[in-house]
Amino acid sequence: MSERIELDIPIPGTSIAVDRTGDPAAPTLVWLHGEYGALSGVPGRDALAEHLDVIEVHLPGFCVSPGGDRFDSIGDLATAVWWALDQLDVDQPVLAGHGLGATLAVEMAIQQASSVAGLALATPFGMFDTDDPGVDFFALMPRDLNPHLYADPASDLVLEHFPPPVDAHDRGLAAIRRVEVLGSTSRYLFPIPDTNVVGRAYRLADIPTTVWFGSADGVVPPSLASAWSASLPHADVRTVDGMAHMLPYEGADFGAQLLDVVRTKVAAS
Repeated sequence: MSERIELDIPIPGTSIAVDRTGDPAAPTLVWLHGEYGALSGVPGRDALAEHLDVIEVHLPGFCVSPGGDRFDSIGDLATAVWWALDQLDVDQPVLAGHGLGATLAVEMAIQQASSVAGLALATPFGMFDTDDPGVDFFALMPRDLNPHLYADPASDLVLEHFPPPVDAHDRGLAAIRRVEVLGSTSRYLFPIPDTNVVGRAYRLADIPTTVWFGSADGVVPPSLASAWSASLPHADVRTVDGMAHMLPYEGADFGAQLLDVVRTKVAAS
């Protein structure tokens, strides 16, 4: 069972909640959720917690942790998450994340490269190609966006992540939540989700890194895999056939892959 911990950071009106599961004495995996919030939580959390200290971070502005409006850059957010983790005495974690969370993991590693045992990045933003920009997920309504997010937009997983409103009140709450989370995300990825990873990739040269892309991802185009490979030639960059942006949740074995990656990176560090 996970433990919810509220961590204060030195910014008024802001705190960061984390859910901690597993063995605190084991290697630590820090999971950073994507641009739609925690969704299903850490992929394969129960299995991971049998072997690892799993810390799931709830980012400010995504309905659990308050104060998302206090951050103006992803660098500021990265510093705040490090503040929070310092309170937990986390040592040499593997930073993992999805979408925005993967982008944040990179930013955190750039800030404190010597503090990171490895990076596990699922469909990260941070690079951009004008010839293949991906869809504007800020502009599309869910019914139009879901085919770009999910390999199977009619699956039960979609209903789990975005339950259909049961009445007008519920519909209004869903609309408010969508505005809230995308408003928070826009602070870091709008209008162009380029965080200059290319110009700072040298900071990651000694960090074992695995990157996943989905071949059917319409949000973070799989064509960016070549750009990540060029900037991080030591990285294991994988394109998963038939998967889209939500591949950590749609891929049945993603949790097992994540565990294998963590074990490999910790052993190498």
